[in-house]
Amino acid sequence: MHPVLFVIPIPFSETKILIYSVFFSITVALVLAIYLGTRAAQKQGLPVETALNMTFFGLIALILGARLYAVFENPSFYVAHPLRLIKLWEGSLATYGGVIGGVLGCLAYLRLKRQPVFAFLDTYAPYGFLGIAIIRFGDFLNGTAFGKRTTLPWGVTFPQDSFAYNYHRNHGWISADAVASLPVHPTQLYCTGVCLAIFLFLIWKTRKGKRFQGEIFLLGGLVYSGARFLIDFARDDLRTHLPLQLASTQWVGIFVFMTLVATALFLHWRPAVSPHLPEAQSPDLQGPRSKAA
Repeated sequence: MHPVLFVIPIPFSETKILIYSVFFSITVALVLAIYLGTRAAQKQGLPVETALNMTFFGLIALILGARLYAVFENPSFYVAHPLRLIKLWEGSLATYGGVIGGVLGCLAYLRLKRQPVFAFLDTYAPYGFLGIAIIRFGDFLNGTAFGKRTTLPWGVTFPQDSFAYNYHRNHGWISADAVASLPVHPTQLYCTGVCLAIFLFLIWKTRKGKRFQGEIFLLGGLVYSGARFLIDFARDDLRTHLPLQLASTQWVGIFVFMTLVATALFLHWRPAVSPHLPEAQSPDLQGPRSKAA
């Protein structure tokens, strides 16, 4: 566990800059996803200026969505520590809130500029999942999003003062002089592995060809929400007092999965657009093409 990756000393001062693993992983993930996605958009003939503007608005919506979801999950903590709302370098950015917020931000901008929504979402989707894989690895280094106790050979332990250690000690599962937590499921690495697999699958699917606009984005979202639903059963940091003893992330996952299924069915089975209709009157959800402002 390495919650602090780097310590940068300030010359002629005792002050040091701490680079947290969570902040570093989020930064790398966002920069890499935006760079690779924009490069792919350029190769596919999509306007680069529009792509960059979309990522800007999507990034703002991502941060807002992630923060709002984190507050929804633990309101009492943020009431007691309101400054944590602006301390992005310390993490606490909820994945589902960030993804939903980011997608809605991108969608709103593309619709406003009358650009092909799903053409852009399909292009960026693989690299978005690569970014989530990197962020989840950062969670592993930070010790957050830890799993339940396990006797499986790949169970991992976390040192003193980690989230898992304090959780186990507060429940009386380990003594006060224990040097590490009990072995737990490495749920962060489970999610990293799933997202890497989705990334590779979507890259392969893109090269093979898609049957309809939006297929790449929707496939990735369906696989992720389904896998995340199962992984969250193995997590021990989620509250499960909601109906059916499911965590809020699992209920969100169910909603996301059903929404994506309905969207996929609509896009796949909708009637073909008549070629005699002017593009400006096309009922296509993607909207007509136009130059970015």
